[in-house]
Amino acid sequence: MGLPLVLALGALLLAPAPPRSEGPADLEKELAALRRRSVAVAPSTPAAKELAGELWRIGQAYLEQGETGRAIELLEEAYGLDETNGLVLASITLAYVRAENYAFAHLYLELAERRAPQAPPEIYGTLGDVYDALNRTEDAVLAWEQFERLHGNDPAILRRLARARQELSISRGQRFLEAENFAIYSDSVIPPPMVEQLAAKLAEAYAAQTRFFGTDLGATQVVVVYAGRNYFSLVSIPDWVAGVFDGKIRICMNPDTGVTPDLEGLLGHELAHAMIRKASGDRAPGWVHEGLAQWCAGRRLTTHDLREIFSGGRRTVSLSEMEGRLGHKSDRATARASYAEALGLVEYLVQHRGEGTVVCLVKAFAEGLSTEEALRRETGMTGAQLVAAWKSWAGI
Repeated sequence: MGLPLVLALGALLLAPAPPRSEGPADLEKELAALRRRSVAVAPSTPAAKELAGELWRIGQAYLEQGETGRAIELLEEAYGLDETNGLVLASITLAYVRAENYAFAHLYLELAERRAPQAPPEIYGTLGDVYDALNRTEDAVLAWEQFERLHGNDPAILRRLARARQELSISRGQRFLEAENFAIYSDSVIPPPMVEQLAAKLAEAYAAQTRFFGTDLGATQVVVVYAGRNYFSLVSIPDWVAGVFDGKIRICMNPDTGVTPDLEGLLGHELAHAMIRKASGDRAPGWVHEGLAQWCAGRRLTTHDLREIFSGGRRTVSLSEMEGRLGHKSDRATARASYAEALGLVEYLVQHRGEGTVVCLVKAFAEGLSTEEALRRETGMTGAQLVAAWKSWAGI
């Protein structure tokens, strides 16, 4: 299961200084010279700790270059010399995660808990994020607890730890289905044939969306399917919301009703969020996310629909105002209107500029352009002009 972006982040945090060498040949020469200088070093001595640090640096360089097997060899040798080196233990854990050997990764994470009293807490915060992205919640908790134990004080990580501890109580016993491009976890009361049907619908949506965006996710996407709303209640998601994307696609369903057209649309909607995040470099604004996710899921609004939704006199002044409203989803009526605004803008752009313009707009964010810059380049309009044109077209 590949998560290159998360693992790259882990590698960066685990390597506070760049290696002195770059290619494998240079690394091997450096390693040979290091061994000549360090003959018959006894473990746990000051000389051994220094050698372990050098082996960690070279092993880390191999890990960053994708030479996972060689990295593991050197990192385990470093661990044999200094069993209390938290950097070494964290790097071994990450290397085994990258090799998809989760049993050994878990072993070294537990060793870090017991034997590494000093290490930068951030590396364990990152390891927790890696495990969480893989939906390995127990290991995420273990890593984040080590972050906490080392006096890490990032409130966001501590909140993720608290949430993960709660999530463990409702996720035990989930089944796992590995499908092409997806890793699907589902509550045990959902029949396996129903999960396979969900996987088939996801595959259909994925094929369509990769054609539309001109890119794929580049990594396996985790999907979690809940029977009922226990998880959604746990994280205070409004009762009228049945799906969320937080790096994972999470949906709740009723096993008695099966895979309905609404559920298929929900899968497409949340998948689109993953695609938009990838295509935009995680820089797309909320109105693009919510409008385009609805559009990719097949939802459409006519100008008559829009006039009916906004018949109460609600007025949108700017994109930033729309963005602010999308952040407040506790009020169903307000959220419905906000989502309609976002979809309406996408509908307008598709009809007047074409689908290609919308895709180019999304990709412009990946280049680091602001919303105004991206709109001017791809549509010739400012944000204010876009809102005014859309309102005029919709007659609201």
